[in-house]
This record gives sequence, structure tokens and C-alpha cells, in this order.
Amino acid sequence: MRKKFLFFGLVAITAFNFLSCDDEDENNNGSTTNNGGGTTTSNLSAEFVGASDCLKNALEGIDLEGTDNVDATRSSYSDGQSSISYKFDSANGELELILQDAELNCAATPKMDIRFSGDTIIFNPYNSTPEHLARCFCIFNLTSKVKGAESKVYYIRPEKLADAEDVQVLELSQKNEGVVYFSGVIYGN
Repeated sequence: MRKKFLFFGLVAITAFNFLSCDDEDENNNGSTTNNGGGTTTSNLSAEFVGASDCLKNALEGIDLEGTDNVDATRSSYSDGQSSISYKFDSANGELELILQDAELNCAATPKMDIRFSGDTIIFNPYNSTPEHLARCFCIFNLTSKVKGAESKVYYIRPEKLADAEDVQVLELSQKNEGVVYFSGVIYGN
């Protein structure tokens, strides 16, 4: 009986690991862009355009005394969702992406990396100067451009997936601009 439990337990663990494996390796054509400075082997490339000034204090009235995670990066839409607005210029093959309401440390230098896996755009907001910290958070909008985009379907997701709802569709052949929402707070590095 123990051997059967052990056998079925191992089969279940193996099946879980197999199903939860990320199949990006199959679709990854080696195209990775780090603020426009990475190596690309596809027609897609990305460039970080910039960040807004601090739009407002994200944690007014909240005591951060004793908080260890003062350098966290979050993006959360006011109702608990995160969002990216997009605008596609089909004539130039440029896709502008704006991560809205990213919460970063007040002393942060905001950045957003973009990499590609097949037709999936993967974004990661972060503080590029983690050594500069303050005991407050600000709201920023982060803008990047993807060049070489075509009028077709792309998928977009944060670097750190919370669940399957974090993969959204950009149907650029149907709609040149819009906003996509993610299931919750997006955490960066």
C-alpha cells in the first residue's frame, strides 16, 4: 500500500511540474531587450522612453516605521487592478506601452524592461537605483516603445505572473489603442 501511495505521489508531483513548466523555451526565439540594449534576433525591439514625475504620494498617512520592504515596486490600479494603456502606429510599426500608476519608492529612478518570448511581450517595472531609498512611495507612469510591431495579435504579461489572468491580448489588427487590465498588483524588482 505504501508503494502505491509513493508511486502515485511521485506521478502527481511529476505531472504538476510538467503542467506548470513555462513553455517559453519553445516559443523563445532569443529576442530579449533590456531597455533597448539587449540582443534581439527577431524584428521586435524595445526602448524605455521615460517615467513621469511623482504624480502623488501612494501611502499618505501610512506609518512605514519598521518596514523592511521600502524599495518594492508595485503597479496597482485604484480598484486593485493594474493596467497598461497602448497605442499602435501601424505605419511605423511602433507600439507605445504605458504602465499606469506604478508605485515606487519616492527616491527611485523608475525603469521598465521589456523582453519577448515569441509573440508575448513581457514587462518588468523596477527601481534602477535601489541604493537610493526613502520612507515613502510615489505613483509613476512608465512609458516604453516596442519597434517592429505588426498588425496582429500579441500577448502581454508582467514578468512575475500571479495567475493566468495576468496574460492579456493586444489585438492590433482590430484595435490600435486601448487599455488592458491585470488581475492585481504587479511587483517588479
